[in-house]
Amino acid sequence: MANAEDKRSDVDNGQPAFAAALSIDRHNGPAPELLAPAGEPESVYAAFSAGADAVYLGAEKFSARAYARNFNEEELIKALDHAHLFGKKIYLTCNILMNRSEIDEIYDILDPLYEHALDGVIVQDTGLLSCLNKRYPELPLHGSTQMSVNSVNGARWLMRHGVCRVVPGRELSLKEIRQIKECGIEVECFVHGAMCYSYSGKCLLSSLAGGRSGNRGRCAGPCRQPYSINGGKTAYYLSMKDMMALESIGGLIDAGVDSFKIEGRLKAPEYSAGVSAIYRKYIDMYLSGKNIRASREDLDTLSELYMRSERQEGYLHKHNGRDMISLDSPAYSKVSEERKERIRKTYIERPLKKCIDAEAVISSGNKIKLILNCEGTSISVCGEKADKAQKRPLSDEDIRKQLSKTGDTDYVIRNLNIINDGVSFVPVSALNALRRDAFEKLSSEILPHNILDTGVKAKHTEERIYRDAPVLKIGICGDADIKELSAFREVEGFILDLNAFIKRADRYMEDAGEKSIYLRLPSVLRQKDIYRVSGYIKTAAGYDIKGFYCGCLDAVDLAGEYAPQIPVFGDQGLYVFNPYSEEVVLDELIAYTLSHEFSAAQIKGAIRKDAAELIVYGRIPVMYSANCVLKTAGDCDNKAGWAVLTDEKHHSFPVRPVHEYCYNIIYNCVPVSLHRETGSLYRSSGLSAFRLEFTDESPAQQLDISRAFIGIINGEDIDFPIGPGLSSRGHYKRGVE
Repeated sequence: MANAEDKRSDVDNGQPAFAAALSIDRHNGPAPELLAPAGEPESVYAAFSAGADAVYLGAEKFSARAYARNFNEEELIKALDHAHLFGKKIYLTCNILMNRSEIDEIYDILDPLYEHALDGVIVQDTGLLSCLNKRYPELPLHGSTQMSVNSVNGARWLMRHGVCRVVPGRELSLKEIRQIKECGIEVECFVHGAMCYSYSGKCLLSSLAGGRSGNRGRCAGPCRQPYSINGGKTAYYLSMKDMMALESIGGLIDAGVDSFKIEGRLKAPEYSAGVSAIYRKYIDMYLSGKNIRASREDLDTLSELYMRSERQEGYLHKHNGRDMISLDSPAYSKVSEERKERIRKTYIERPLKKCIDAEAVISSGNKIKLILNCEGTSISVCGEKADKAQKRPLSDEDIRKQLSKTGDTDYVIRNLNIINDGVSFVPVSALNALRRDAFEKLSSEILPHNILDTGVKAKHTEERIYRDAPVLKIGICGDADIKELSAFREVEGFILDLNAFIKRADRYMEDAGEKSIYLRLPSVLRQKDIYRVSGYIKTAAGYDIKGFYCGCLDAVDLAGEYAPQIPVFGDQGLYVFNPYSEEVVLDELIAYTLSHEFSAAQIKGAIRKDAAELIVYGRIPVMYSANCVLKTAGDCDNKAGWAVLTDEKHHSFPVRPVHEYCYNIIYNCVPVSLHRETGSLYRSSGLSAFRLEFTDESPAQQLDISRAFIGIINGEDIDFPIGPGLSSRGHYKRGVE
């Protein structure tokens, strides 16, 4: 699956990372941000102490790491205040697909954080994106890697919708990352940690296998299980080695990357601190103009901090490869307890503190006073009135002991000048209250705050438009035979792959007869493929095409750019999970495809049913991967046909190599088939269209299945051609967690 284009036209002349980085001018823009993970409060303070500029973390709800410890409101506000005292930043992860009630509920979490100047929110759901833009106009919004943006076009779509930063796919090359940065958006790139086999946001394997959706932050990790390929030996073919791009930071800095992201919110504070400290060291070395090479000690430290298998740089300098897969074991290497203890003593037990110069004034008959000075900010607080001591007056040491107790605050008193008349007394509790009030006032003077207008809420239009009956469309991947299928009166049209159509456009138009032709753009659209695909779009626009189906934001923007006169439909993979995302999508598109993760209740609850299409038959794509199972098994020659991936329970997953763009599509082990529900749904749902999606079915099977569904639609008693247990209703009954 390694096409000629990808034998590193995207790499800087095939040079090693450091050679490429050092052969060009040094970066002279703003220093990149080092962004660390925090799955628990201790990780926040440890990462900042170790040199991280920012951390990303999740609240107790609505985070793509639902199984992390995460943070309650008090912990979040305390972490924000700590970060802002030291010029650091905190980003909240809301990077899951959300239903309507969850979006309405999220304001209770975000309102107090916005008032405490939360530095940004990382978002996957387009509906949530729209709502946050309206309610929190000053809040920076970041497009999560779960949004599957892999090109300048996708980045432009995000910018039009209020996003200031994108986290592109981890599969992109350094050249592609540089091109996205040049379009004017901030770019945040993963440089270290675990990697998914699938493009993020395009994996439904955990969802279909057990109802735990990666799009909802509950991935069960089925990619870490053993499989066989085409009946061969069993190995961990889908288990990626962890990424460690330490020796590529020079190239990333020179590409203008704004933020270096470390993966790992499920890992311990020692990981956040230890990894941050090493990346801080080499970022600073490079920015200071030094020629750098990672030391053996630092490489060993990274390897012994929750690293899965051997080190590898990810996709920055290669498109895929067997050496990126931990074939023998997906387990983590043994964590060095000695290194953990060293990190704990260096960073975790020594959090950042602000140094304060203070002056205390104690005199009989006057209120006690404490003056604090911190980096140009000065405050004065008065407490109780001091009385003349009846027995023992307060000594300077008594005063110093109480006022210097900064405990777990973010401050430490460096110098304390005491003005004491030597005859006065106040209770110890009064000194403690004076100290607390002073630090609270100092923080309120230093820390930023936003003003929240709680009257602003996102609204959506409750439209319910019903059709007499949906139309029936048939999608076919690869080179399709539609002549016989077009004879069915009930079929409105065909959805064909763009590439397949371009090769035989005239034949397809002739075979379709009176039927409509729609074209499906690549489900993964990377910057390296934009020139080719845009040319195909312009060619296709010369035919009587009824629409483009787009399963990613990159494709939506590209279709609108090169064929604005042709309607665009949202395909599977372009998620619409709530009325707010429905509004966003239908502002640009004619219709969208209902999510494979929807239950019957969610399907029936769609507001714009007139613009919603339901797939009632087809194998669901459960993964899109830049890596190639055939190449990993040693069998890809850029021409190979379908493969079969089999798990330990003998479930077989068809794999389609998309050679034109060099990625794999892995399909579910059985097709989803709603043949039992189609009759009643067709008559009462009000949906825009029903779809049959054919992947590995033979032309004869396609005819039989189409004929059966048409009979069901017409109210006939049909003996369905797929036997019991050979299909699934997916999430129709149960939905997902």
